Amino acid sequence: MPVSTTWRNLRKICNLHIFATQKLDANQHLRRNKVEQLLADVGDSSHIGESIEISTVAFKTTLNLISNTIFSVDYAGPSSNTALEFREILQVIKEELGKANFGDLFPTLAKLDLQGIRRRMAIHSKKMMNIFDKEIDNRSELRKMNDYIPAQEFLDTVLQSDLFTAGTDTTTSTLEWAMAELLHNPKALQEVRRELQQIIGEGNVVEESNVTRLPYFQDCILQYLSYSLEKLK
Repeated sequence: MPVSTTWRNLRKICNLHIFATQKLDANQHLRRNKVEQLLADVGDSSHIGESIEISTVAFKTTLNLISNTIFSVDYAGPSSNTALEFREILQVIKEELGKANFGDLFPTLAKLDLQGIRRRMAIHSKKMMNIFDKEIDNRSELRKMNDYIPAQEFLDTVLQSDLFTAGTDTTTSTLEWAMAELLHNPKALQEVRRELQQIIGEGNVVEESNVTRLPYFQDCILQYLSYSLEKLK
């Protein structure tokens, strides 16, 4: 979306209803709950000797966190296929965006859509919008009721699906590759464990307020982000 009045209004709304310190603090219990669910799933898999796919558990946690923040529901529920559908659509869209496009090399040919990328993107985008439309329709019906009490201020203020898709994918990718890098560096992993045991204690949950007391852990995150940016150059 180009910089415009609409863009500025959306940015202002997002800053007020999602990224403001007060809102982040108010949703801290939600983030804690999703992390506890993640740990429980990992623990269950460990007890039965089942391998864990980092990208899958990270995607589930991230999807539920963002869907709860915006829609007040778990998209990756035990009896729901929405998470799988959402991930498949998102993966296809990423693949389409990553393809070499003649329109990028020859702008005059962009409108012709010779490779059909724009047409396929429109189809997949519509599928994703249908997922969001279900939540919008449900909320619209609830708002018609006299005893309706807003369950989520952000959704009642604005429905900006771009935040949902972008936030889900980038957070999942960051978690997956950061964990992979850490597992490939046993010395760093051992130091992170030592710091956690020393500062947090064995078996205790790491709270958001504890992060500032974990300098080595923070350095690992910053190092990974810096490394990722270098690869993009």
